[in-house]
Amino acid sequence: MDQIDWLQMLSYQYELHCFSRALLAKKQKQTLTNSERELLSRLYLKPEENTPLALSKSSGMKKEAISRCLKNLLEKGCIQRAKSLKDERSYILSLTEQGQIELKQNYGAILQPLYDLRRRMGSEFDTLCKLIQTANQHTDVPQETTELK
Repeated sequence: MDQIDWLQMLSYQYELHCFSRALLAKKQKQTLTNSERELLSRLYLKPEENTPLALSKSSGMKKEAISRCLKNLLEKGCIQRAKSLKDERSYILSLTEQGQIELKQNYGAILQPLYDLRRRMGSEFDTLCKLIQTANQHTDVPQETTELK
């Protein structure tokens, strides 16, 4: 592969940054932080045997950050916990009905820019998403793919 000079890479990085920022919901009413939303999403998509340690490993978040988020989510009534039958020192986390409501409301605001982009790009949007998936597979960040039903 040809070597790309640092100015070109800087330009690519800037374009990716602008793209990401453009898709972030602006001033939308959100009751969850990005980290809280991510954890609720993981609990929703993979409901089996979620422990704080498992969430830390799958998300790449530090245990301290996970603990803070889980504490906030418990206070908001979005999650519940039960003692683990396999390890008495740990507990299993699950999404509550309130958590599902919060997740749906927050993602409605967050995903609207993606829906708009998909309408404007047509089939190129699917190609873009597949290329991003491929790029993610080549990063050092732990990946957990989820097939949505």
